[in-house]
Amino acid sequence: MTEYEYWLWLCHIQNMWHGKIEKLLTIFDSPREIYYASSTRLEKTGILNIKSVNQIIEAAKTTDVDRIQAKMEKKKIHFTHFGREDFPKRLLLIPDKPFVLFYKGQLPSDNIPSVGMVGARGCTQYGHQAAMKLSGEIASLGINVISGMARGVDSASHLGCMSKEGKTYAVLGCGVDVCYPAQNIELYETILEKGGIISEYIPESKPLAWQFPERNRIISGLSDTVVMVEAREKSGSFITIDYALDQGKNVYAVPGRITDPLSVGSNRLITEGATPLVSGIQMALEFNINVENKYPEKTFSLEKEFELLYSCLCLVPKGIDELVGKTGMKPEEVYEKLLKMQLEGLAIEVTKGQYVKNINC
Repeated sequence: MTEYEYWLWLCHIQNMWHGKIEKLLTIFDSPREIYYASSTRLEKTGILNIKSVNQIIEAAKTTDVDRIQAKMEKKKIHFTHFGREDFPKRLLLIPDKPFVLFYKGQLPSDNIPSVGMVGARGCTQYGHQAAMKLSGEIASLGINVISGMARGVDSASHLGCMSKEGKTYAVLGCGVDVCYPAQNIELYETILEKGGIISEYIPESKPLAWQFPERNRIISGLSDTVVMVEAREKSGSFITIDYALDQGKNVYAVPGRITDPLSVGSNRLITEGATPLVSGIQMALEFNINVENKYPEKTFSLEKEFELLYSCLCLVPKGIDELVGKTGMKPEEVYEKLLKMQLEGLAIEVTKGQYVKNINC
């Protein structure tokens, strides 16, 4: 067999999860060596109980890798593993990395920025609209959107991205040939046309509850930065955020209404240091994307006192000192006018004290 086939064999052994693979590969050089190992040698590792040893020995005798590949080919399922050229390089850098991936469609390019978007399944209309709007703006910058295809924020994030012809990728907590939730079948099919469906679980794996927290490390792992759109105080979305922080990723959160229980989590994240995300254009700053020529200049009928300040704003963030220098106004005048312009939707404070024009006004 080839290296590819040994990896395919290994991950099809019953209860062979990534943690067990990681431990075995500290002793064995490759899946091939595990395949040919005797039961005595497997037992001496101290990693496996008798049941697991017997499962490996039995799998070496009975697993029909050719049959597995034929079924995958029929379903248009692709497979990659640690060490292959097409294995996502972002995942090589994270703790507790997956060793195998199954996917339909495509894998995200290592050379294109990616943003992970997470949030409540039972999101409010505000959360749904925010996810749609932000993911669309992010996609307009040429950035991929990664999410989990769950109801609510995940689905809205995929849809918003695709509405702007962006590429989006769904990481599942089940096999890539299992659409979960079932009512998302149309979304599932559309994602396949615009990006890809990804999972570390073998085809036909059922959506078991414990697998979803596990898959969240892959959502954050495939992302360069992660956004929480809307979440309760003890939302499962914090699992992805914690993975992102452990992986050294920047974290953003969408501000919500202080009276809404579904905004408690995202608002708390902001108070703990996450950057507020109010416009997808902020990701241009995050990834150093030049957007000056991406959007046509818009004209507005403004009161004369605002014309000069507005003309000094662009899509590159500018601070108060720079705006004071360009306009000749006093700092307090600039602050006051910027506040009014934000309330009217003409300007956005993308980070503290840094302002841009709102391209969506």
